[in-house]
Amino acid sequence: MRIVGIIAEYNPFHQGHAYQIKKVRELTQADFILVSMSGNFVQRGAPAMFDKYTRAHAALLSGADLVLELPVSIATGSAEAFARGGVRLLHDTGIVTDLCFGSECGDLSSLERLAAFLAEEPTDYKLHLQDGLKQGLSFPAAREQAVRFSDPSLPAELLGMPNNLLGLEYLKALHLYGSSIRPFTIQREGSGYHDTDVSSGQYSSASAIRAELIRSGGHFSEELLAQLPHPELYISYADHPPVTEDAFSLLLLEKLRRLSLTDEPLSQYEGISEDLANRISGALDQFTGFSAFTDLMKTRNQTRTAISRALLHILLDIQAPQPACMFRVLGFRKDSRAVLTALSEQGTLPVVTSLTRSPLDRTSLYPDQLYESVRSILQQTPYQNEFRRKMLVV
Repeated sequence: MRIVGIIAEYNPFHQGHAYQIKKVRELTQADFILVSMSGNFVQRGAPAMFDKYTRAHAALLSGADLVLELPVSIATGSAEAFARGGVRLLHDTGIVTDLCFGSECGDLSSLERLAAFLAEEPTDYKLHLQDGLKQGLSFPAAREQAVRFSDPSLPAELLGMPNNLLGLEYLKALHLYGSSIRPFTIQREGSGYHDTDVSSGQYSSASAIRAELIRSGGHFSEELLAQLPHPELYISYADHPPVTEDAFSLLLLEKLRRLSLTDEPLSQYEGISEDLANRISGALDQFTGFSAFTDLMKTRNQTRTAISRALLHILLDIQAPQPACMFRVLGFRKDSRAVLTALSEQGTLPVVTSLTRSPLDRTSLYPDQLYESVRSILQQTPYQNEFRRKMLVV
């Protein structure tokens, strides 16, 4: 049985994602496609614009057979932590045979060469990397420069593209775990990852779709709906303010103010260095919102995304990435029940289809409760209790 795994955020699930699932099935002749998906918070350090059940539902209707949830500490981690956690979850299923990921280059051999070099981290490379950081370069820029200086034959330019970068981290993680899962890449089609314009006639990026929803205040134009498979899933979101990090501004400020009155160090949270902790404390009186404070905190060698992740970790009480303790099933297709059975028989973690029968500590549901509380108030729609939610069956 050939089961292809995909690690994704689907924020939101768009036509490019549907294309990937279709292409994966065509090229690999997969029996099943298993998706490991971020929950209500995502890797760029922000809440997902649409809740995890809406996004999982769209994926299932578009050809995915089973959707598992990534733990929040992994979903909001660095590219390396996100990739390691996602690959580990697929590896632990015991049934995933292949890992497919999108990339700008579409060249697996070039990515594997570069990944092997980065996994080895030769001494020369580490010295050049430190030199770049001392020059004030951001970590991504310093790393690309270090690769160029250390081995000019390597395609260092691949590091400048986000999907390539995640692909490299997936390949490094497969090597780290000694996994038998085979990697496979599909070249990204349509708009670039960071493009902010919704394009007609091609696949728009998730960034562009999110930017359009923010600009329009949550209005779904015909052009935007054309980019979203199964637009009927988004009725409850239409013409409501989109869920963004700024909807959590007061909650973050309250947490930062409360911590400033205690002896608890900010550096206990994932991604918070002593320097960043001092800058946050020193600039707290200038806080006007989550995104504005993120902009205020960024520096030449620390990216905006890294800052946003760090602030989100403070808000959600995340001190370190924690591996999955269960296979949390968000949904599956009725005609794919065999893959759920195989997961139960061969996986190394318990399969949880309902939280009422799970070993999960209820306090670990805090991020989901926080997200849903903010979403329901922001959009004036009923609160959905995570503890009572049932997995999707389509």
